[in-house]
Amino acid sequence: MSNGWIKLHRKIQDNPIWDKPEQLRAWIDLLLMATHKERTKFINGEEVILEQGEVDASFRYLSKRWDWSTGRVRRFLNLLKKCSMIDVKTDTGQNVVSICNYATYQIEDNKNDTPMNTQPTRNRHENKNVKKERKNIYVQEFEKLWSLVPKKVNKKKSYQKYILAVKKKDHETIYTAFKNQVLNNWKETDAQYTPALNVWLNGERWNDDIIKASEKPFKQKKQFKVMQSGMYRGYCSKCGDTMFLEHKELNFSSVCCGVEFVPEKPKKYNGKDYTNETLNQIMEGSL
Repeated sequence: MSNGWIKLHRKIQDNPIWDKPEQLRAWIDLLLMATHKERTKFINGEEVILEQGEVDASFRYLSKRWDWSTGRVRRFLNLLKKCSMIDVKTDTGQNVVSICNYATYQIEDNKNDTPMNTQPTRNRHENKNVKKERKNIYVQEFEKLWSLVPKKVNKKKSYQKYILAVKKKDHETIYTAFKNQVLNNWKETDAQYTPALNVWLNGERWNDDIIKASEKPFKQKKQFKVMQSGMYRGYCSKCGDTMFLEHKELNFSSVCCGVEFVPEKPKKYNGKDYTNETLNQIMEGSL
């Protein structure tokens, strides 16, 4: 990013890196690279939420950017970590550097004139505990929502979408809307045809209308039986002859009578010719 600006506290002059121009330049570069507001980004094919003050940068990338060896980059980041200037996360498979106190010194006005690389130990622990407690609440509420999901796929991505969703709408509204849609909108829908949770959340579908299911009992359509050979067993709906068919042939007409195939052998109709009306009666079980 080439626009905008950052704050630099005068206390940086008391930091050991002040007398080391290359390290000072690298530190300022990290400040410039840090995201100033929360955003999402794909890292190694996974959607990751970058919080305020975080930089997604591998050792190789920083090595090339600063014209350093990867070993030197690693040692420099370890130095900053020991000085409580940064923290490093690697759970995404790539380094995510978090600038300590970024919100205090880059966003809010600095009224206490506190050094930019230090923080009272008590406050630091309190902030970590608050963040950990909030994360635990998110996990518990997400698991409650996940228990309702008919088609359980992409759980990790669903959780990431959930974190973004609860910043737009409260958990109870999301949970209630999803539960009502499961019990009503998708009551007669096979689980594989229901929306994945991450897709549902991304589309903000908690705003969808609730559609009451039909009072008529759901009658599931019978499926053709698959044989060990991979062929499907079907029957001529008129004469009842058994046929072994490929999947594409299920929609063809039978060679014997020129009618559709059915998954179960039809009942005989007293030897009389079949009509559309009588065929329908047979299939409905009234004859």
